[in-house]
Amino acid sequence: MPSRTGLAIVSLAAAALMTLPACSPSSATNASSTTPRTAWGDPDLQGVWRYEGAIPLERPAQLEGRASLTEQEVKERQQVERDQEAKRLAGNEGAAVGRRSVAESPIRGNEYNSFWQDHGRPRQVSTRTSLITDPSDGRLPFTADAKKAEARSSARYGVGPFESYLDPDTGERCLTDGVTGMMWQGPNGGHNRIVQSPGFVTILHEEYRDRRVIPTDGSASAEATAGSRRSASREGGRTHGNIRQWFGDAIGRWEGDTLVVDTTNFLDRTNYEWANIWTRPSESLHVIERFKRIDANTIEYTITVEDPMTFTKPWTAVIPISKLSDDTQIYEYACHEGNYAMPNLLRGGRADAAKTRSSR
Repeated sequence: MPSRTGLAIVSLAAAALMTLPACSPSSATNASSTTPRTAWGDPDLQGVWRYEGAIPLERPAQLEGRASLTEQEVKERQQVERDQEAKRLAGNEGAAVGRRSVAESPIRGNEYNSFWQDHGRPRQVSTRTSLITDPSDGRLPFTADAKKAEARSSARYGVGPFESYLDPDTGERCLTDGVTGMMWQGPNGGHNRIVQSPGFVTILHEEYRDRRVIPTDGSASAEATAGSRRSASREGGRTHGNIRQWFGDAIGRWEGDTLVVDTTNFLDRTNYEWANIWTRPSESLHVIERFKRIDANTIEYTITVEDPMTFTKPWTAVIPISKLSDDTQIYEYACHEGNYAMPNLLRGGRADAAKTRSSR
C-alpha cells in the first residue's frame, strides 16, 4: 500500500484545552501599537505556526444551513477532543481516536498511525462549522468537471491503478500538496516557519520542505485589490513575471498590520493526480492570502481562491493558526521524488495486473 513517508515528533505533554479565537472576517482590527514589530518596523509574524483546530474545511452535510454550533455542542466536542487525545497517548488507534474504521476507509484517513503525527494536545474547538466563509453554505463551489475529478481521485486514492510514475498523486510522489492547503495542514508535517528580513517574508513548510520567498515591497494598488487577475499582474512597481512555477509568483504588500500576498502564474498541473482536487494549480489559478496577527499566539489567515478551471466562483476560508513554542524545530521531511517507494509501487502494480489477467 503506498504511503507518504514523513517524520513528526510526538509531544507527550498534553496542555489544557483552549477554545479557538472567534476568527472571522469581522474579528480583524485596525493597525495597533500593540502588534509586535521587527527591528525595521514591519509587523512581526515570525515563529513556527500550525493549524490546531477542529474546524473542517467544508461544512458537514449534517450541519447544512448552520454557520455555528451551540454552546452545548461546543462543550461536547471539547470533551470528545480530550478523550481522543488521552486515547492517542494510551496507544489506541482507529475509530477510538476519531478516524473512520479500517473497514470504512482502509486507506484514506488511515495512512498514518499516531506515531507519525504530532498531537501534543487536544485540537481546539470553535463554534464555527466550516473554515470556508464564502460561499455562505460553507462548501467548495466545484465545477461539474471538478466534481467528477474529485470523485475519481477519492476512488483511486492509495489503490491505483499504478502503471506509471504519473499515477500516484503529487503527495505520494513527494512533490507537494499545493499552495492552497500549505499554511494550515494538520498534524502530519503541518508546521510552517515564518522568517522575515527587510523587504521579504520567507515561509518554510515542513511537509516536502516547501519554501516560499515572498517580496513585500509592493505597495497596495487599487487595481490589485479589485481582484482582477489581469490587473493584479503589477503590485506597486513590482510585476509578476512570465515564468510559471508550482507555487506561482507571489508578491506581498503590507496593508496596515496585515500582510497581503497575491499569487498568480502557476504551472498547469491539472493533468496530475492530486489527493484533493481543490489544491491543484492551473494557469488560471489566482490566490490572495492575508496574514494578520490578532494576538500573541494567533494569526488570522484568510485565503481567497479563484480558478475557473476548478471552481464556479471564488471561495474564501478564514483559518486561525497557532504559534508554537519558541523552541519548536522544523524537522527533515524525508520524502524524496523517485525514492525506493516509486519502483516498488510500480512493481506491485504490475504484479496486481498480472494476477488479474491470470484469473480471467
